[in-house]
Amino acid sequence: MIGVLLWCVVWRCTLGAEAAATTHEFYYKVQYVLANPDGVYEKQVISFNGTWPLPTIEVNKGDRVKLHLINGLEDATTSLHFHGLFMKGVGYMDGPVGVTQCPISPGDSMLYDFEVDQSGTYWYHSHSGSQYSDGLRGLFIIHDEEQEAKYAFDKQLSWSISDWYHLPSAELVKKQLTRYNPTGAEPIPQNLIFNDSRNVTINIDYDTKYLIRIANIGIMVSQFFSIPGYEFEIVEVDGVYTEPKKAKMAYLTVGQRMSILLKTRPKSDVDSNIIIFTSMDRPMLDTIPVDLELNSINYLVYDKALPMPKPPSWINDQDSFKPFNDLELVPSSHTPLLPEPDHRINLLLHMENLGDGVNYAFFNNYTYVAPKVPTLLTALSAPASLV
Repeated sequence: MIGVLLWCVVWRCTLGAEAAATTHEFYYKVQYVLANPDGVYEKQVISFNGTWPLPTIEVNKGDRVKLHLINGLEDATTSLHFHGLFMKGVGYMDGPVGVTQCPISPGDSMLYDFEVDQSGTYWYHSHSGSQYSDGLRGLFIIHDEEQEAKYAFDKQLSWSISDWYHLPSAELVKKQLTRYNPTGAEPIPQNLIFNDSRNVTINIDYDTKYLIRIANIGIMVSQFFSIPGYEFEIVEVDGVYTEPKKAKMAYLTVGQRMSILLKTRPKSDVDSNIIIFTSMDRPMLDTIPVDLELNSINYLVYDKALPMPKPPSWINDQDSFKPFNDLELVPSSHTPLLPEPDHRINLLLHMENLGDGVNYAFFNNYTYVAPKVPTLLTALSAPASLV
């Protein structure tokens, strides 16, 4: 049944009314394949059923997902985490190895079975070490017809942005956690990719309002995002729909998602196609190799016969960037702020070397030490009085 997507419809009563919810059943076998998303270097990535990039999964609020993940890797365990989903009542579907589940061994499988009661833009990825930097990640979109209708758009698009590394994940970890890297500096990416590629062109229509979902599914680097010459409206951040706010530039940290409304122009007002601009947050990089391109350019294409615009000069002056401040966003639900807390807990983060040459992160002078017995097994084996 590998590669087969099964659909069935189940019926349930919600608030006394008949409501239809769909069960989406997927069978995905993770396997190694070769890919060259940046056009520079071919590397081994992790596919679903021999295909990479991985698919964007789209469901509706209230639907049920049954995803069978089969480990076809011969040399590694794996897992799957649905980033941003609360997994209420089914925390064992959350994916972190050693915390909510055991790793999926080579040749074994796991059924991720849950209902979605949120809506918005999410993504899924391996939660086994840093394995998702080997390509095991994709978008997960939850539609909400009632919520989306408020924004009166014509069409939808979904985009991923990511840093990209030529080394496999295991080597990236070794390079960072070593005495030869005493400052704990993160690995430097080789490129930025957009929808798991570079120099992407996306066809668009004139005089059309688009809802565009964007997710930073990278490993380390935050990115600036802009559509030079166009203003857009931010209407969702991390699964929370917001009152529309106009912006010319946004900033997406790793794991962050955002939805924007973009209105294209009438044909009479168009003399060129459109640039999609993203850029690495330069101060996050300890060193900048001379051959590293901080900026990434992709295109929205009205008409192939129209010229591709030249990038504006300001894209090379990152000090002048002024991204929209997310703190100005207001949830469309207008949920009131929580009252002042009765107690505050302050966490001090610092980095320190413990003498082995490796730099570790500390919260209030404590660093993480992996337990000899995984948290999950501790919970299962501990005396009932301690659970």
